[in-house]
Amino acid sequence: MRRYQRTHPTGLARLLAVLLLVAVIASAMTWMRPVGTVEAEYLVFGTRARIVIRTRDRERAESALASIGALLARDHRTWHAWEPSELTRLNDALAKGRSYAVPPDLLEMIRAAQRGHALSEGLFNPAAGKLIGTWGFHTSDYPAPGRAPSSRQVRYLVARAPSMDDIRIDAEGKVSSGNAAAQLDLNALAEGYAAQQVRDLLQSRGMDDALVYIGGFVLARGQDAGQPWRVGVRGPEGLLGSVEMRDGEALSSSGDYLRRRSDAQGGHIVNPRNGRPQRVSAATTVLSDDPVLADMAATTLMVAGPEGFDRLAARMGLGCALLVATDGRLHITRAMLTRLAEIPARMPRVVHAGAPSSCGDRPAD
Repeated sequence: MRRYQRTHPTGLARLLAVLLLVAVIASAMTWMRPVGTVEAEYLVFGTRARIVIRTRDRERAESALASIGALLARDHRTWHAWEPSELTRLNDALAKGRSYAVPPDLLEMIRAAQRGHALSEGLFNPAAGKLIGTWGFHTSDYPAPGRAPSSRQVRYLVARAPSMDDIRIDAEGKVSSGNAAAQLDLNALAEGYAAQQVRDLLQSRGMDDALVYIGGFVLARGQDAGQPWRVGVRGPEGLLGSVEMRDGEALSSSGDYLRRRSDAQGGHIVNPRNGRPQRVSAATTVLSDDPVLADMAATTLMVAGPEGFDRLAARMGLGCALLVATDGRLHITRAMLTRLAEIPARMPRVVHAGAPSSCGDRPAD
């Protein structure tokens, strides 16, 4: 017969008390550590990403950064517009009139792109990937080399009118198109979507204070040692000012002054209506609590230019946005004006109402 030794209730209580004390001491020791900065850089989508974490727990932060590196590497293999990826395989299928099953995140990005296309009156058009590639902008090397397409080539691609309306998703999640000219390039929302993924991963790892940079995109989580994260806003001639970012806010900037063609034909943002690099805007910035919307909107405003700024800001529900026109004039919403500090005094400006009057609201579907 086996004999079982019973633990006396008092002894069990003492054991639990000791374990609790050890846990409290360990937690207190972690809390007493000074807040430090842990960061890492990655190369993804032809641009650089940098993650800055403020924490007392360096080991946990480094583990989170390793996971972020693996996540961004997977995104690169899935979404890249010209290196072999799930997206290029989808585009091959679309060109042949076939359907193709894509991973859930890519499917979600396509749905977001369709929403952005509708909100932007078609100025945001990731289905015009072939047009972008024809101009030589499917490259990581700038200024972009090679000959510009002929007027005849441009007219031909514009006449085929590929748009996100041509992209269909069936009940099984397979993607197809009735227009063989539709080729997807999701770079104009990839930074916002990836930053959103990183934010969710940081949250799951208990990293409450971090700043996420991906290309021209910044997302804030928590604070910088008890103070708001302060981020500079760039323009074609240097800093336009700085913004104190609140928890959960995203700042998306776009411009054509860095990624341009070598033959002075223009920058990498192509107007899908005339098929040519846009020439009305030098830079845009959007501040929002919706990362993907902010990313799509910054590109949309570049194409819309000063004449379309009011209308598109209202349609896309942008409270905080700015645009630097090619004439050097700053177009800025009232709400963004209250958030942007240190604007150069010499810079002429036009103040717009914006819709809504704050940065955080979102447009209706």
